[in-house]
Amino acid sequence: MNRNLLVFCLSLLLFEASGFTEFEITVPSGTLVGFYGQVLILPCTFQVDGSWDLSSTVITWQRGLDVVHSFYYSRDQLDRQNPLYAKRTSLFNREMAQGNASLRLHNVTVKDAGMYTCSISTNSGSQKKSFGVNITAFYSEPRLQFSVLNDVVTLLVTSEGGHPSPTLQWLIENSEDITNQTQTHLAEDTHTGLYSVSSWINLTEVTNSSLTFILYNNLLGQKIRREIQLYSDKRENQREPAQRCHGCFTLIPGILLLLLLIIIGLVFALRRNPTEQNSSNEKQHMDQTQALNENVQNVYKPHVYI
Repeated sequence: MNRNLLVFCLSLLLFEASGFTEFEITVPSGTLVGFYGQVLILPCTFQVDGSWDLSSTVITWQRGLDVVHSFYYSRDQLDRQNPLYAKRTSLFNREMAQGNASLRLHNVTVKDAGMYTCSISTNSGSQKKSFGVNITAFYSEPRLQFSVLNDVVTLLVTSEGGHPSPTLQWLIENSEDITNQTQTHLAEDTHTGLYSVSSWINLTEVTNSSLTFILYNNLLGQKIRREIQLYSDKRENQREPAQRCHGCFTLIPGILLLLLLIIIGLVFALRRNPTEQNSSNEKQHMDQTQALNENVQNVYKPHVYI
């Protein structure tokens, strides 16, 4: 008899348990990723039945011990809200009757990353669940700069405005990894928390080849791949003296011909000048002799007296 009564009681308990539904809320099962400067929706939903009443609903969002947003007495209660979230949070009030307790977070920053907890209490029950949030940002298009000093060529690639810190890789001819031959500097902006990355490689001997720069933002799935083509003019420089020498040989006949013409002109001038000079001297001598004779005649001319 006692055994049959025990079985009956257990059956009754199982029947009652099967007809009871526990209050349940739903949040993301994994880490949520938000984009810097954008709007991020933190999902959280709860069960609503015919006995649900807005005035008895309490919704609280927290990050650790910090209050992100609170709702009770049918309105937002932000007296205890952390100043970091001031004027940046809101609920979907019109959808609350459908069980939507999600939080809208505006102008997301790197400081918003962390573990968030959604707590809900209604006349049907109460529960809270947590999930992680990460913040990411795209890296900008890489910029290439190069410089030459003492036959050393330096290639510098920079990118900025990204988050979290990236992974860099350098390849030569798209196959050989030469990352260990490069240097990288990572800087974090104290105001935004975003990163700027600079990576450079020094080349002591440049040949015709290609280098590949690759930047990975693993959290975002961003991959930037850029190729740099290198060209060497060493062979052209080696051929240049020979080309100059060939040009010199081309100019030699012209120079010799010009010198020959100059010599002929000088010889002709030398031959002509003595003849002209002698003719000039003879003419001058004749003029002087004639003048002298006229003077003599004037001096010794006889006088006739009548």
